[in-house]
Amino acid sequence: MKRTILNAKILANFSCAVLLSSATFAYASTQVTANTAQTKLLTQETGQMTPTAVRETTWRVISNWSTDSTSLLEFIADNDEEFELDRYIDTLIRDYRDGEVLTQLQTLDKTVLDLWSHAMAEATPEDNYLFTRYLAQYKPALFEQWLASNRALTLPDYLQQQSPQLYATWYSEHAAPKRKGLSILEYDKTLPSEVYAELKDLLNKLPVGGARSQCACQMITPLTGSGHVVTNYPSTPSNWSDYSSDNSGLSKHKLDFKTTAYGAFHSGDGERWSKHKVYGYDSSINHNSSEFYVKMLCADTNGYDCNQSNSCSGNLEVRGTYAARFHVTGQAKKIWSKATNSHSGDGAKFAVDLPGAAPEVVLFNKAGGAAMSYNTGWDINSVLGALKAALGITAAIVSDNPGSLLDGQLASDLITNIAGMITRSGNEATVNSTMRARFDSSDVSPFLLQPNEVYHFTLDSNARVKARGYGGYSDSHFEYGSSGAIMYAANQFTCGSNVTPPMPTGLWFYANQSGPDSVASLRSDVETWLSMQLNKPVSAGQSQGIVH
Repeated sequence: MKRTILNAKILANFSCAVLLSSATFAYASTQVTANTAQTKLLTQETGQMTPTAVRETTWRVISNWSTDSTSLLEFIADNDEEFELDRYIDTLIRDYRDGEVLTQLQTLDKTVLDLWSHAMAEATPEDNYLFTRYLAQYKPALFEQWLASNRALTLPDYLQQQSPQLYATWYSEHAAPKRKGLSILEYDKTLPSEVYAELKDLLNKLPVGGARSQCACQMITPLTGSGHVVTNYPSTPSNWSDYSSDNSGLSKHKLDFKTTAYGAFHSGDGERWSKHKVYGYDSSINHNSSEFYVKMLCADTNGYDCNQSNSCSGNLEVRGTYAARFHVTGQAKKIWSKATNSHSGDGAKFAVDLPGAAPEVVLFNKAGGAAMSYNTGWDINSVLGALKAALGITAAIVSDNPGSLLDGQLASDLITNIAGMITRSGNEATVNSTMRARFDSSDVSPFLLQPNEVYHFTLDSNARVKARGYGGYSDSHFEYGSSGAIMYAANQFTCGSNVTPPMPTGLWFYANQSGPDSVASLRSDVETWLSMQLNKPVSAGQSQGIVH
């Protein structure tokens, strides 16, 4: 029976559809100034490379140098060459009894079975063949680590020997310049002079307080003129209004609605009223987002990849929070008033695109809202339905022992679910509600940070409001607002004696757009978490920044 490469559809019972949306990006401004204590601490550390923020154009060059345009696994699947992968896995495990591969992997990573029960529900972990194929796709970094510990052939090595033409086609058309042994300085002949100069400075940078090894690793993050975290948002509030009157000048209806956002965190505030006519408003707010990239660049002074043997790795700890509040009111209690309703909903998805062919991993995905209604047939659930479609939230509500992509024993606020719509009925009603979502890798296990790979984290949010009324007089008010933070810490580096390791570093972004969390509490959360992860005091007075 022909086996096929595992794909994201197999994970549909717990993973969400990916929202791909183009957006115009702007950047949040910040300037991080190290305090005296941090400066003194830096001078005491020797033999470590400080993190570097590079301009966006330079970042793209570094990423393109590092990343395959099409992974080897994807190339095999697209060209119906899976029998070559079958042969490779068979060769790889022919000397192991069932369960031995699993046992070996668990000595390297206790969470090796994160996706297993969902990816291969019909198999048992003792099935070495299926387990090893699952590992190659969904745990590529751990798979490479296991191969190295067993001195086993990698898939590229195997295909070079057994199917050279297949490998040569992929290598020439899709492999990253890094993999081809090309220098980051030379692979692109159209490199702008200012980018070349920045790369040259980057490669010749000296570590703090010590001599540089031939191979040196440093953490890289993109930097524009205004920040480290890529965001798309309206930089000034957006206002929309509608008004009408009859021939006598008496008002018939009016709407005022204003929105603002900073990254993924956004707010909306609207008021609708009408006299003697049906008047409604229905708007899905275009999604807002924040994203950050993580990369450990390991190269010699000439720009060549010097760490193909995985002689340097680290832990990548990540935390993301999102909190939304909802407030709606409405009244239709005057004479001749017939109906009114008001709805407000918001949801967010935090996800990571890991190196290799693995699908996007959703870390949390949650939505909630508030509604009031009186004598109206509008479907209250339509507000949440729009958010489900936009963010890929599953319809099922999971409350106990949910499991996740990283561990099976997480709290319910880490899972994919609908928080729910809080509703009230009556000719005059007020509803307030709050939704919270959180992911923290320290609750489960850190991501394995590999050299010259790009890790991409995105927080997307989407909101929707609806209001309607008619009769003698009806009024509707609807609000939503959100707050939260995203951050990471790269630490616990293990590097060979001939490699200069990077210095532990962290990055953060937080914002409050009329949400339930104050800026002071968000800052405290960032400082507490990063201080614990980096084992040093951290000051996060600006809304975003990088610390080392």
